[in-house]
Amino acid sequence: MKNILKKVTALLGAAAMTASLIACGGQDAAQDSGTQEQSAGTADSGESQAAQAPDDVITLTVWNTEVLTPGIQNNDVARAIEEKLGIKLDIVQGDSQKFSILLAGGDLPDIIYTNPAQQGVEANALITSGQLIPLDDLIEEYGENLKQNAVNRLEYSKQYLSNGEGKTYFIPVLEYNKDEENPDISYTIENVGLMTRWDVYAAVGYPEIETTDDYLNALSQMQDYARENDLAEGKQIYAISGWSDWGLWPWWLANVREMGYTDLLNGAIMNQETKEVDLNYATDVFWESLKFYNKAYNMGILDPEAFTMKNDQFWEKCNNGQVLMAYASWQTDSMNKTMAANGHPEWGFEKIPYSGYPYVSGVISGDAPLGNGADYATAITTNCEYPEKAMQLIDFCNSEEGARLIYSGVEGVHWQEQDGKAVPTDSYLEMIKTDPNYTSNTGITLYNKLCGLKETQVLSDETPANVLKSNEQKAANILEIDQAYCDYYNELRGGEYLYPGMVLNDMREKGEIQTFTDYNMFTTLVQSPSDETLNILAQCDQYMNVQGVKCVMAKDDAEFEALREEAMQELEAKGFLKAREEIVANYEAAKEEASRFELQ
Repeated sequence: MKNILKKVTALLGAAAMTASLIACGGQDAAQDSGTQEQSAGTADSGESQAAQAPDDVITLTVWNTEVLTPGIQNNDVARAIEEKLGIKLDIVQGDSQKFSILLAGGDLPDIIYTNPAQQGVEANALITSGQLIPLDDLIEEYGENLKQNAVNRLEYSKQYLSNGEGKTYFIPVLEYNKDEENPDISYTIENVGLMTRWDVYAAVGYPEIETTDDYLNALSQMQDYARENDLAEGKQIYAISGWSDWGLWPWWLANVREMGYTDLLNGAIMNQETKEVDLNYATDVFWESLKFYNKAYNMGILDPEAFTMKNDQFWEKCNNGQVLMAYASWQTDSMNKTMAANGHPEWGFEKIPYSGYPYVSGVISGDAPLGNGADYATAITTNCEYPEKAMQLIDFCNSEEGARLIYSGVEGVHWQEQDGKAVPTDSYLEMIKTDPNYTSNTGITLYNKLCGLKETQVLSDETPANVLKSNEQKAANILEIDQAYCDYYNELRGGEYLYPGMVLNDMREKGEIQTFTDYNMFTTLVQSPSDETLNILAQCDQYMNVQGVKCVMAKDDAEFEALREEAMQELEAKGFLKAREEIVANYEAAKEEASRFELQ
């Protein structure tokens, strides 16, 4: 234990100060998993640390921040995994502080995934802590699906996620290979973007929007209407709200996406047109995003509680009808279903094609042959008593059978085969309409960060891993609010749109809106920065989490600009420019690497 502590003390300086930022979604909570303390030790990749009879059911602890019910999992999907593999899942949940404590104490769960933004720890730092085992021998013996379905991901992991050792420590997840002739059209958008309460936007007459000021003015009209008509039944309504436990996430990420930028690791962002990379605090688009919310604050349409409340409180307000703008489809897909189940099927968020920004992100799915790269890559720790069983679980989750279970549930209960294709059962469709929590309660999609494939990946039966994601099912199971959105644009444009994403895709194909689908391999191949740079960035983030909120709350333009100048001076004093130079150089080097890395 003392040796482990020595190895991790340096890297935890950064981790302790990093805010818990989640870029792909899910609600974060620091809850005690109730699991027993794991004994620290070492495990060779091909040898079990304890004898085990083949038919024994064992328990594996698994790190996951998005499962809101930690501990032993007792749902349909978890029970199917137990029946198939003889493995009980024991979820350990928490924030960056809890992960840091577990890492420092040598008490990491059996299986973890890496997420530097959320955990404040890079993949290479986890390797050098001495708490991960190399997986090569385990893959050779137990990884038939990995060897077949994850060739590129495994090679990438050896070259770029091994701290230069050339071994496999991590299994990247969420691979997606698109069909050029039949692109996957998102139900609304895929992932992050500004989403607007469509019913209230319609009620105020669909005001025309060409600039971000127009959008803010429309939101102001919507707030007035919602308050005058008491849509939240006595609760206070604001057009815009947010949360504080993900740092500055609400105040810049969706906006820069809609300005044509993609967020990368270590606070970097990439211009999708030029492929230039810079740290977000050094870019005009970051400050333009803060300025957008500063204007909203001074217009009285930004909830002052947004700076202190937690993410789950934001969700609650949205579900109650108290908020008129959200930040991602993975929020609003759930919120729309919840509002419908709570007696308001006419309420809901949609993507207005023109919100004053030039881009709409995620209209169709883009290629991801290396999955999410270093984000959410799966690893087995030295605490794992049954590494062979852990690898069997990981391999299963990288099979078509495992992907279908994770995203669609149990065959015969949630889906069935019909004319050679997988389709949802009638009972499943009925339950998800009446119970917005049905999928999470049954475990469906709950363990997606273990899965090698994205839910939209078409499997060998010509159906997506998530049977609800086929174009036929999207059209067949449209919500009332989504139908209202389609009806409006069908009449306005003379189209035949069956679900909201078809509206946006038609606009994309006709060049009326911009989106980005290019696969930029170099962003996945970038090397981890030095410990010194990570510490600098952690200090800068800690500072900006406070200073950024001050900017949003600035009383006028003059104060905003003064705070921006003050921020840049303070960042420079903390070594920001030095860190920026290293990060940018790393991405430039990755561009060269990308020209040499060949996908198979």
